[in-house]
Amino acid sequence: MNITSKKLLIMSITILMMILLSQIFGYVGNTFDTKFATVTERVNFRKTANTESSSIVKTLPKNTAIKLVGDIDNFYITFLENNEVGLISKDFIQITENSTQTFEAYQKLDKFMVEVLSANTNLRGGPGTTYTNYLKLPAGLNVQVIGSINDWYLVITPTNTVGMIRQDLVKKVENNGTEETPSTLPNTSETVLKLMNEARAAQGINPLKIDDLLNSTAQAKAVDMVKNNYFSHESPTYGSPFKMMQNAGITYRTAGENIAGNPSVENAVKSWLASESHRQNILSNAYNYVGIGIEESPSYGYVIVAMFIGK
Repeated sequence: MNITSKKLLIMSITILMMILLSQIFGYVGNTFDTKFATVTERVNFRKTANTESSSIVKTLPKNTAIKLVGDIDNFYITFLENNEVGLISKDFIQITENSTQTFEAYQKLDKFMVEVLSANTNLRGGPGTTYTNYLKLPAGLNVQVIGSINDWYLVITPTNTVGMIRQDLVKKVENNGTEETPSTLPNTSETVLKLMNEARAAQGINPLKIDDLLNSTAQAKAVDMVKNNYFSHESPTYGSPFKMMQNAGITYRTAGENIAGNPSVENAVKSWLASESHRQNILSNAYNYVGIGIEESPSYGYVIVAMFIGK
C-alpha cells in the first residue's frame, strides 16, 4: 500500500469513528429560576450540547442579551429576546442582575417525561411554527419537559438537543420515563449483550462477541464516570475512548462508544435502539466485538458503557 492509500485509509477510519461515536445522556439537564446574562464575545448558539459544527444554529454578537433557564454539562439552556431557544457555552456568559430586554413569560416546570405521538414531529427552535425546525422526532420517543411558553413545552431529547414542541403533539409518561416498561431482566453486562445481539439477529447481522480486554476497559470507564461524577465520552482521567483503548493495548480497524445513565440496563438498551446514532453503533457490520461496563450510580441508577470495535 502506498503512502497516499495509507493516508486515505486512516482518514476513512477516523471519519467513521467520529460518525459512530454517540451518547445518551439519561435526561439529566438541570433547571433553575430564570437568570439574565450577556455574552462576552462572539459565540455559537447551538441546538445540541456539543461542539460539533452541525449543532450550530447561528453566531451571536458580543453583548447579546439572553435569558438562562437551565444547563446541560458546560452549556446553558438559553432564550434570546425573540424567544429562540438554544445552548451557549458557559465560558462566554456573564450573569447580570437584571435585563432591559423584554422576554416572553417562561414557566419553569418540575421535570417530567412525555412521549411523541406521531412520526416526523417537529422540534422547533421556539414557541411557534415559524421557528426553525431543529429535529424530526419519531413516534414513541420519550423527551424530558423542563418548562413552557404558552402551549409549547421546552424539552430535552436523549441526544442533548433542546427545543420546543406543541403540547398537543405529546402525552405525559405516567411513570415519568424512568422505565419505559417494568424491567424483568438483571442489570448485568449479559443482559446488555443479549439485547444488542437480539437486535442484530433481527436484522440478519452476526452477533457481537465479548473481547476481554475491551470489557475491562469499558468497566474502567464506567467506574471513572461514577467516581468523578461526569457524563461524557471524554474522560478527565483517560481521555477519549479511542485513546483509552489504544493505551490499553487494544487494536482495531473501527471503534465507537455508547454511554447511558438509567435505572435499568434493559431500558438503557431500549433507549439506544430508539436513537438513530446509538442504533447504528449496535447494528453496524463494522463491529464484531464489544466491551460492556456497568457501575451503580447515585445519579442514574446505573452508568452503562458499551465500547465497540471491528477487527
